[in-house]
Amino acid sequence: MNMQLSVDHDRQAEIDSAKAKQAEYICNHGLGLDSIGIEGNKGSVAELTVLENGMIVDCNKAACGLLGCEHDKLKWQPVARVLPQLANWPLMLDEKINPYLRFLSIAGHRYEVMGMNGTSFACEMFFNMIEEFEECCLRITMRPVRQEATLRHLRTY
Repeated sequence: MNMQLSVDHDRQAEIDSAKAKQAEYICNHGLGLDSIGIEGNKGSVAELTVLENGMIVDCNKAACGLLGCEHDKLKWQPVARVLPQLANWPLMLDEKINPYLRFLSIAGHRYEVMGMNGTSFACEMFFNMIEEFEECCLRITMRPVRQEATLRHLRTY
């Protein structure tokens, strides 16, 4: 019994630590224009590489920091695990980005993002086609938005 309490306490401490790191990352890297590379700060751009079937095949260090997990834990997860609003939408149509996703991206739609530790926050998304791993993939760039602007804009279309 004491061992179970110790394991639960250790797991909760691990979750709390991951949430604190994620919040620190968002505060330090994700709220200004530099987070999407406009000021030349490419290291803070959070990017996921996703196959047409929705599986994450690669991510960068900034995405791991933003989502509160290690690279190996994010790789091969369904993108809907971290971007639940994409669960019911085809990401690509005829080997091109779904036009509706592109429209929402241009319109500045804010997507709900679920960190791997369960923390929820909003991001603007930018979608680009790339050829990687000898097939067409989707590169999703995530830009966190300020918390006060989140509640007004989070809705499912």
